[in-house]
Amino acid sequence: MRFGVLLNMGAPVGATADEVVGLALTQAELAEEAGYDELWVTEHHFIRFGINPSALTTAGFLLGRTRTIGVGTSVVLSPLCHPVELAERAALLDHLSGGRFELGLGRGGYRRDYEMLDVDFARWNDEPHGTVDRLIDLWSSSELQPSSRTRPHPPLLMATSSEVGLKCAAANGFALQHYFATPASARVSLEQRYRDIGGSDPDHLHTVIAVVDDAPDARERLAAALRESFRHGDHPHVPQAPDRHVGPDGTRLDPDAMAGMVAAGAIIGPVGQVVDELGDFVLETGARRVAVYHEAIGDAERTLESLRTFADHVIPQLSGM
Repeated sequence: MRFGVLLNMGAPVGATADEVVGLALTQAELAEEAGYDELWVTEHHFIRFGINPSALTTAGFLLGRTRTIGVGTSVVLSPLCHPVELAERAALLDHLSGGRFELGLGRGGYRRDYEMLDVDFARWNDEPHGTVDRLIDLWSSSELQPSSRTRPHPPLLMATSSEVGLKCAAANGFALQHYFATPASARVSLEQRYRDIGGSDPDHLHTVIAVVDDAPDARERLAAALRESFRHGDHPHVPQAPDRHVGPDGTRLDPDAMAGMVAAGAIIGPVGQVVDELGDFVLETGARRVAVYHEAIGDAERTLESLRTFADHVIPQLSGM
């Protein structure tokens, strides 16, 4: 098992950008000290759901600030990037970090991203697999400078559920990245589709809410934090993108209902409960790589306490699974 920390840098954890960014940096430092294997950074534009508009920039800074922990993107929004520039930057981070960088790609879908960055909505249809195909070509060419340190290229993961995206991931043996709000059963189904296409058995990345908090009202506070978070993320999508605020039957949920559903299914409680429930999740999904979203609780002090306690008391009990 590998354990990481998901850094979303969402507005609910701080009153100012300085506080939000400061908490992310503190989490990164503590995670390395506590023995986590990885850090994963998200990317969002123009919304307060996450105030990190460049996963690559943040990953690069964290790689320079740390020494041993791996750092990956969860995810770079590939439709908004030029593949050549992305290939160059990833190869450069691969060298600068001594091979500690991993590139995760997804396509997002907020309408305003495309409008503000003058990107055609149609590009959403061809991602992230279009960029992946181009990156593989670029990394294998002699034109890219520098060529990647890791051979044949830096580790690459894909956040995708489309048939063509899964085919691309499976054909290349790339791991999938699972969104923290996705139920375990849906993750199992997606990985079965991956295997049915012909994929091997890489270590897919499972981002999860797993907060160590033994207060009686912990789940209610988590639900409140998620309501605020999802309200910040409730923005129009490009015409062809599905709405992510949907229930098990596929019907749309408003942000508050979505928050309630996610909070009800989250792993939160005292150490023993977190160990048992996360252990059950690992057994159900076969996860071998988990990135924990501590800051979902929406409070800086409780986030850091959960991060420490999880490392000290949860990881030792699950690492042998």
